[in-house]
Amino acid sequence: MPQFYFIFLGMYLYYSKSKYYPDFLFSPRFRSVRLIGLLFTIAGSLLYVRTDGWAGGLLLALAASMLAMGMVQLSAVLGKFYFYGMAVILHVLLLIQLICDAS
Repeated sequence: MPQFYFIFLGMYLYYSKSKYYPDFLFSPRFRSVRLIGLLFTIAGSLLYVRTDGWAGGLLLALAASMLAMGMVQLSAVLGKFYFYGMAVILHVLLLIQLICDAS
């Protein structure tokens, strides 16, 4: 789950500078947002490769990137409630995963 979270965060940051990004959603206002998004996506991909080997990890990273970008675009178009609700659900799932791994 942390791998997908990093990829999701990277895709969100990358999409936030697109001309199709809705104005009513929060978007970071610093200069290198796309570079930070790319770094998060690479970090998530490297975590997939580390846990599942290079071939399986790259395939999982590709699938996670496509899923994350689709989720970001779909929920951004639907409105604030869906977008922020999806972000809350993703954070809750990440917290559950981290708590289960810690115990």
